Amino acid sequence: KTVLPLPTISSDMAILSLGSTFHVELRSILFTVFALLYSLYYLLKNLRPRVKISSLGGLSYAREQHRVLANWALRVVLHSAIYMYNDQLKTNRIDTISFVPASSFSAAIFDHFPEAVQTFTVTCPKILAANLAAMILANCLVWVGKYVLLVIKVCSYVFSVRKAGAPTFSDPPQRVLIVHGSVGAGHKRAAQALSDTFQQRYPEIVVEVVDIVDFAGPFFSTVYKTGYLSLSEKTWGSHLVGYFFDAGNTERPGWAKRLVQEAFLLDFVNYIYKFKPDVIVNTHFLSTEIVAGLRRRQLLKIPQVTVVTDYDAHAYWANFPNEKFFVGQEGAVGNLTHVNPQINEEDVLVTGIPCVPAFSTVPTQKQCIKNLGLLGEKGRPIVLICASGAMYEGRPSVFTLYEQALSCSSKLEIVIITGRQKDLRSQLEQIAVPPQHQVKLEGFTKVMHEYMTAADLIITKPGGLTTAESVATGTAMLIVNPYPGQEMRNTDNLLEAGIAVKCNDLYLLGNKLQKIVENPKRLKQMQKNSKEYGNPGACFDIVDYIADGEFGYIDVSKDA
Repeated sequence: KTVLPLPTISSDMAILSLGSTFHVELRSILFTVFALLYSLYYLLKNLRPRVKISSLGGLSYAREQHRVLANWALRVVLHSAIYMYNDQLKTNRIDTISFVPASSFSAAIFDHFPEAVQTFTVTCPKILAANLAAMILANCLVWVGKYVLLVIKVCSYVFSVRKAGAPTFSDPPQRVLIVHGSVGAGHKRAAQALSDTFQQRYPEIVVEVVDIVDFAGPFFSTVYKTGYLSLSEKTWGSHLVGYFFDAGNTERPGWAKRLVQEAFLLDFVNYIYKFKPDVIVNTHFLSTEIVAGLRRRQLLKIPQVTVVTDYDAHAYWANFPNEKFFVGQEGAVGNLTHVNPQINEEDVLVTGIPCVPAFSTVPTQKQCIKNLGLLGEKGRPIVLICASGAMYEGRPSVFTLYEQALSCSSKLEIVIITGRQKDLRSQLEQIAVPPQHQVKLEGFTKVMHEYMTAADLIITKPGGLTTAESVATGTAMLIVNPYPGQEMRNTDNLLEAGIAVKCNDLYLLGNKLQKIVENPKRLKQMQKNSKEYGNPGACFDIVDYIADGEFGYIDVSKDA
């Protein structure tokens, strides 16, 4: 029983006075019934949307839903057991817990309370502790069970591999696993470009595309993905990210970091054993690192190739064994071989960064202008601006980019892609356009390759895939808001190649843009340099190489 005297506030006094006494009797059986029904409800709630009819032979569960269902099923069983033994447990109550407010808080207000009100007595049956233990035990059993099953799978795989004495993959490959990381959009876009190319050229090959961050759980995902993106959007945070990027570019991650990553990514390892790919294609360095570590410890015998999605290869990409690296420019070869001498130069191929196949079959600039309904007048360069989530002076930076472009005295045809942000588009429509300019506001589009081909210059951030698409279409670039780290290094490469101009302060963008467009020869040279730098067919070069099985296999068993 819980006896709580209720204090009331007198209407004519500024102090609390004792009113009636309120009696509460907490019956353990009611709490257990509630816990049982609650667990049963969530079991059914999680079961209904997660069960798929795979065939007439029975049911199969979607990946990663087994654990959720098992957790609630265990809770139902445990709470049912507690309900059955409720009477026995109810007779054995734990000691009374007394709480004396006056001894915990030295407040003068307690002097006005009667002695009975100064002590709250709560009698807590063992049944409450038993229900709490049931919830904790259910979680522990599910996680332990998951790891036990994974260990069994790993041991079974290792036994079969060592018994066979050969790698467990087909040559040429029949099953391809493409792994990206949703930390920024570039890794996913590269993975999708490769998947589309496989589907177009080699439909007989089974291709799976997965996001490695999805396997890591909410904590790792929050720190690794959300934390990175949140920091990058802040000025001080982006510089902090850049500092750690440069500080970590001297050597590969140590064993401690790899151990932590593997602990969070056991579900990813489990998926590899389940899918049994003939080759793993990485567009993010995290999966490269995990697979290389498994192979060095003789826990995996599947080849992997890696597509570096920035023009400068950070030390995190330099993992061994890795059969082939596909990079965007020559300097990345030196990056990888310097950090890890085990990587041979002949295993690093300069193919360019893959864009979707549409970039390799895009029509001419003149045809794209016609298809998109643009003017394309001589002496009026087409300037493309893509809205992003970047902020400047408390509002989306696209407003400043647009206003600065409108401030140019030279005639321009400005195209702004706002994506699915309808509110942003309506706000941009309110901005007055000077008579010398023509403007087109476009929402979400599936013909971005045609817009980039039609444009003479693009104002953009220098992300790896955005840069690859720009140079694939021979578009000059005016770079804004580069993140410290990989985007700054992409910028350096573009400046050295004569493809881009960088604008550090957005309020000077109009001046920078005016100097480019008023000099047609300079703009043409930037476009020529861009065309020579890019490779719109990189996706086909990479996929053909993989599909032919030319990557081989590096056996590290003798070095282990």
